Amino acid sequence: MEIPTWIELKRGVVKERLEYGEKGMAVVRLEIDHPCKLAVVYLPLTGGVDVGDEVLVNTTACSLGLGTGGYHFVVCNFNMKDSLFVSKGHGMKLKYTPLQMQLLLSEEEESPYHNYYNQPIDFQGKLVYVGELHSMLPPLCAYLKYFSGRSISIAYVMTDHGALPITFSRNVTLLKNKKLLDVTVTSGNAFGGDFECVNIYTALKAALNVAGCDVAVVTMGPGILGTGTTFGFSGLELGLYVNLIAALGGRVVYIPRIGFNDVRERHRGISHHSITVLRDIIQYPLTLVLPLMDKPRQRAVIKQLKANGLLAKYTTAFLSGRDMRKAMEYYQLDSTTMGKSIDEEPYFFYAIGAAARYGLTNWRS
Repeated sequence: MEIPTWIELKRGVVKERLEYGEKGMAVVRLEIDHPCKLAVVYLPLTGGVDVGDEVLVNTTACSLGLGTGGYHFVVCNFNMKDSLFVSKGHGMKLKYTPLQMQLLLSEEEESPYHNYYNQPIDFQGKLVYVGELHSMLPPLCAYLKYFSGRSISIAYVMTDHGALPITFSRNVTLLKNKKLLDVTVTSGNAFGGDFECVNIYTALKAALNVAGCDVAVVTMGPGILGTGTTFGFSGLELGLYVNLIAALGGRVVYIPRIGFNDVRERHRGISHHSITVLRDIIQYPLTLVLPLMDKPRQRAVIKQLKANGLLAKYTTAFLSGRDMRKAMEYYQLDSTTMGKSIDEEPYFFYAIGAAARYGLTNWRS
């Protein structure tokens, strides 16, 4: 009896290796019965691939037209022999799935950092930024490095509500290469960071106390999930993390998602995702930092704030974030959000600049 599956699997043959192995990830071109011909290979999970190898590929996302960047994902290589396995610890990620893997978790007994995790997080002299979209990471890091004269050290905490392998993020590779990002931490079932952590608490501990960074940036990996409902989106988790950090006495800045050129009305002005997080999830009276805007846009945003009770809940600070352009130009970043550049969606980037400016000013005070 044929049993329906939740994933679409197809066989293909590797015709060309386009990128290979620099960060544990390869990109190959396939001969496959599918319009999309590119596939990602996570080498620690599947082993190496060579031209001519027959592979089994998960084609589900491309067939659904989802935002994977036009890539399939290789599940296994039929030409691979038995794999070499060297145990480092006993921690597992992607647990109880066919691709569960063993990693040395930073917290476990075999780790040289084990004893750190018997102590609470020390937030003294530290700063945490929390942002919904992965695309916030490059401009934020550029701004912080540029306007601190590179004197600030930055850790990225990647949660497990977007892409799980950090190697899928070209942003992280770019920032590491440009020395705009010092440390990466992968939390929960996300994997591939400099530190592998069990949960968000220990991930923050790793970033701020074990690695000793000045700043932690918390956001999910590429690929936010939304359903067009008030609460059904993966970015909701960020409000819970803001609550945790604020309750523990940490200095935390929440970066709202702002834009005016999205085809979806619910994401214009302040995105309905950010409004939900600010209105219903965050329980602490943080300062809500927004970018200076022209009068029509500022009136529209203030109307949103009033309608959702946010002017009464938060102290609101409007700051210029336009000098984000200077930082991005200096580091030659051509970052985009939802495919739009800083020229096409400027206030998204200015909001990051305003939040970065506010955090730096208060961190130094």
